[in-house]
Amino acid sequence: MGQDLWAADDGSYDPLTVFNVDADDGDFDESGGQMGPHADPLSKAVFAVRSADLPAEQRIEELFAALATRRRVLMGILSFLDEPRRADALQDKVDELQEHDVSVYSGYDYSLLLEEAGAVRKVDADGGEFDEDAEQAPDVVEVDGTCFYKPTDGKQVHWALTDEGRAYLEADDPLGRLAALLEEEPQHRAAYAGMLALCRERGRSVEELAAFVDGLDLPEGARRHCSYFARKLELADALAWSGGWRTTASGERGLVSLFADDADEGLSTEGGE
Repeated sequence: MGQDLWAADDGSYDPLTVFNVDADDGDFDESGGQMGPHADPLSKAVFAVRSADLPAEQRIEELFAALATRRRVLMGILSFLDEPRRADALQDKVDELQEHDVSVYSGYDYSLLLEEAGAVRKVDADGGEFDEDAEQAPDVVEVDGTCFYKPTDGKQVHWALTDEGRAYLEADDPLGRLAALLEEEPQHRAAYAGMLALCRERGRSVEELAAFVDGLDLPEGARRHCSYFARKLELADALAWSGGWRTTASGERGLVSLFADDADEGLSTEGGE
């Protein structure tokens, strides 16, 4: 089960456990139907030391590679910061993005990682440069002729995209990643097409995906758990967990453009019970 992948020697939760996406032992809770926790390698310190002198474009690429299982959340953050947003609003957005999965990262963690990578920057409410060192005097209020200092909430940090962060967002090509997956694993084309079709109409449980994979005529020597195919499709932004596995908008486009001729080859891309 996925829980075992995260267990330390004493059986406790260990967020530093390395996850192998190609492992064949699965990461699903078969009884409850929900995938086990995502692997979130705590790579901040390593990333910062290794990449401090690299161009922002390369640092962003490295961050997204290091946190591949968090790509959907990271891209959601970049989209959300298309205009300056308060830090507390960003945290609310991250909570929304991570509603159905598990992560050791908060909105604050993500913002610092993306800032170090050069994808986002701190700004003031008007989008201008945020002055970390500027002093902020307290408000002065007068009550019955006497003046008092009233504490303020302090300077509000806003986050916005850098030019490099915006360029990465605009260059995102999930359909291209799905096409690359199919080119890399043509022997599993039927599995990927069928799983995307199965998850079009409604969220599917792990049991349903397992039953689908069990019914496939996989190539000789291929012994794959349904988690293998679901994870690969998730990393390609074609499948997402939201209380059940659902085909994303990008996955829908993939079914139309990448699997258009599969019906002629006997592969079903139609959803159904």
